[in-house]
Amino acid sequence: MALFLEGFIIKQRIQAVKVVLAGISSQYVHSALAPWCIKAGLSAYARTAHTAQVVEGTVNEAPDAVIQRVVKAKPDVLGISCYIWNITFVGRILPALKEAMPGCVIVLGGPEVSYAAAEVLTRYPQADYVLAGEGELPFSNLLDALYGTGELAQVPGLCYRTQEGLRISPSYAHEDMQSSPYCEEYFKQLEGRIAYLETSRGCPYSCAFCLSGRGEKLRQVPLSRAFDEIMMLAKAGTKTVKLVDRTFNADRARAGRILRFIKEQAQRGEIQGVTFHFEIAGDLLDEETLSIIAAAPPGLFQFEIGLQSMDEQTLRLVRRRTDMRFLSQQVRRLIACGRAHVHLDLIAGLPGEDLVAFARSFDLAYALRPHALQLGFLKLIHGSAMREEPAVYPCRFDQEPPYQVQSTPDLSEADFEVLQTAEVALDKLYNSGRFAATLDWLTSDGGFEPFDLFLTLGTAIKAAKPDGSLPLDELVNLVYDCLAGLVPDQAARIRDLMVYDRIASTKTTVLPSRLKQKDARFHAVKRALAQRFPRPEGAARAIGFLYAGAEDQVIWCDYQHQNPVTGLYPVQILPVSDILN
Repeated sequence: MALFLEGFIIKQRIQAVKVVLAGISSQYVHSALAPWCIKAGLSAYARTAHTAQVVEGTVNEAPDAVIQRVVKAKPDVLGISCYIWNITFVGRILPALKEAMPGCVIVLGGPEVSYAAAEVLTRYPQADYVLAGEGELPFSNLLDALYGTGELAQVPGLCYRTQEGLRISPSYAHEDMQSSPYCEEYFKQLEGRIAYLETSRGCPYSCAFCLSGRGEKLRQVPLSRAFDEIMMLAKAGTKTVKLVDRTFNADRARAGRILRFIKEQAQRGEIQGVTFHFEIAGDLLDEETLSIIAAAPPGLFQFEIGLQSMDEQTLRLVRRRTDMRFLSQQVRRLIACGRAHVHLDLIAGLPGEDLVAFARSFDLAYALRPHALQLGFLKLIHGSAMREEPAVYPCRFDQEPPYQVQSTPDLSEADFEVLQTAEVALDKLYNSGRFAATLDWLTSDGGFEPFDLFLTLGTAIKAAKPDGSLPLDELVNLVYDCLAGLVPDQAARIRDLMVYDRIASTKTTVLPSRLKQKDARFHAVKRALAQRFPRPEGAARAIGFLYAGAEDQVIWCDYQHQNPVTGLYPVQILPVSDILN
């Protein structure tokens, strides 16, 4: 039975309302957190009798598979969390969902719709409501309003159609942190995937390119709850726990206490085989934090630091102030600890940074020698100042997600193509960790500027395969040919460095064709190694020869004890004469 009241259908029923919360991730390895937050919010706030079920999927699945999964759950109300990576997929499945479930109320929420509600309601007529901002209390209030124990006009963040037109509400943020999303059902569905943990919301910064820079108050869960949830996730079978706190060390003292807790639990053996990933500000790294990390087991922590640019003037233009000298010093110290994997981010397309200036930023960031360096491209996301203030930040960008910038007053389309070419090589060669020794020599003793080197190698890769998707052995051969052509007098050294990289990074006993050299001493060396350095039981062994030094050398690796920070295996090198004599 239903009542028509003030232009809206108010549903009345005796049985519990069935709520389905859909989380659609970019890959299966990522678990969804937002639907579980909404489910916890329903338990805390909703007065309407209901059951809530989380249904997950990925954008890589056939749309029909996700549609059938949702329809099978038979929701009365369907909530879908929308992000830049899944909104296109969501838009694709909405018509079929509405057709299959015409009586179901469909609610969209999440950052991708919170600041574009009018556009979303116009573009997707199948969506009945949009909730702008945080959703725990608003979704519960909406459920109550739909079933007669509340009013739609009183639901914070609610955007919807009326007889007079669209009603758009401002984005909502809770005053405090909300109930824990972790429950028995959550842990049952985790199945070893990456788990996400939120110990704070909001960000103290106001970066113009970022949705988090809208001045939301920083809110934190009590440390006791953070510690409990850390331990629950650490014992849940996952290998990686990613904290979604926008700037984890905004409160340095609190961050230190959390890091110390994790370190101590790992040292006691209570945390084993789990890595914790944090997004931090490099210029907020203090002595206490660095000392904790330096004393932690290798691989326990990963840190992602958004440099965005190494140019302080560019950063000021996007409302960010950084002492780049101090930041660089602290990042070097963090990396030098050798205990944590460090990932640095750069954004191409920021104001005031042309191709030459970006290449300079790139070279400075590369000189810090992070374990990974991401060359990302500016995206004008809904809600960011750079999108909302086009007169201040003029850009031409793709109107479809992910809204990547195509040109700026400082970078032409051709410039972006150059950057994309360099990024292909950076990702495949540097970030893969498979060419570490070779790239280190090339950008130090070899005399190559990092950006120019990656641009050259990226050009060669794209010439061979425009999409860059080469099998590893073909990639190794191509890189050797390219480098040997650039510095032919160093071809032997390059070959040795690449053999070293291959054996240290790849669990294989076979070298790519360009690196192979038949050596009549191989079987004698293999026998001698077996006698003097017996191969550990169960470990594969790779053996190679190095010829560029004063005398020939043997390099070998028994594939065990992989470094949890670099991903490399320890190798041993001795002169051939020492092994055979």
